Amino acid sequence: MKTKLFLFTAAMLLFSGCTKRDGITVDDIYWFVETYTIRENQWQLVNGVNQLNSYYQAQVNIPELDRKIYESGNVFCYMYQNIDGTEVQTLLPFTLPVGIDNGDGTETLWTETYACDFSVGSVMFYVNYSDFITENKPKATKFRVVLNY
Repeated sequence: MKTKLFLFTAAMLLFSGCTKRDGITVDDIYWFVETYTIRENQWQLVNGVNQLNSYYQAQVNIPELDRKIYESGNVFCYMYQNIDGTEVQTLLPFTLPVGIDNGDGTETLWTETYACDFSVGSVMFYVNYSDFITENKPKATKFRVVLNY
């Protein structure tokens, strides 16, 4: 009889709608998930074209990113990419190696680093080229922002 009562109690706890993990009630977690596309004309150049320490940035206003989330929650940012015809999401920061064949037996190689930071009410996305050749703006890029508390 004790075994049946124990199994019944364990099953009720296992299948109940509200579970606890590390002292947090899972059903009470706040989630915000949104996708943003930063278009080419929205990237703003910091410092001069092709100058040392030049990079691009773009701000996305997110009113849901309040002080409570900023101080005690989580903010995750992902960049959408297309790899061999499959869409994937990559957690930021992410460094992408890039190269072109110059057609004369030489190659030009650099990296593009995508990163972000956040403050109350907004997320700032960054693109940095390792060679500081910033005469061309980044292409339209799609990002996913996840907030939870």
